Amino acid sequence: MFRKISLSAMAFTYFFAGLAHFLKADYFVTFIPPVVPQPKLLIWLTGGAQAILATLFLPRKTRRGACYGILLLWGVSLPINFYTIATGGAGTSYTAPQLAALIPFHLFLMLWAFWHSRETAGSRQVSGGSINFKNTKSKNPA
Repeated sequence: MFRKISLSAMAFTYFFAGLAHFLKADYFVTFIPPVVPQPKLLIWLTGGAQAILATLFLPRKTRRGACYGILLLWGVSLPINFYTIATGGAGTSYTAPQLAALIPFHLFLMLWAFWHSRETAGSRQVSGGSINFKNTKSKNPA
């Protein structure tokens, strides 16, 4: 039950975070290093990816891939976070220590996605499906 609630919360969080990348693109652009061409396009692509991946968390067949996609997005964004910290905020209104405090939060988000990418107790993924081994006792013990 907790895992389902957590998964729903993660999908909700990433879906609306993805929408925020479209609605507040200028805010997110301030985090992008100036050497990146077309930073607003990068923000839109990231937001679109987050929203799409959020919807892919829910079906069991696509959940693992969606979680790995989120891990990839965070893996790519961590160097951008370090750049923003190293430049003292890089045009944002945040100080370097405030931005540094976000790193553990981002690592938590990565751990959250990784946790949901793992098999649940008592089931194994086989060719895109799920086999539940909890009730494997035979009714005819012959």
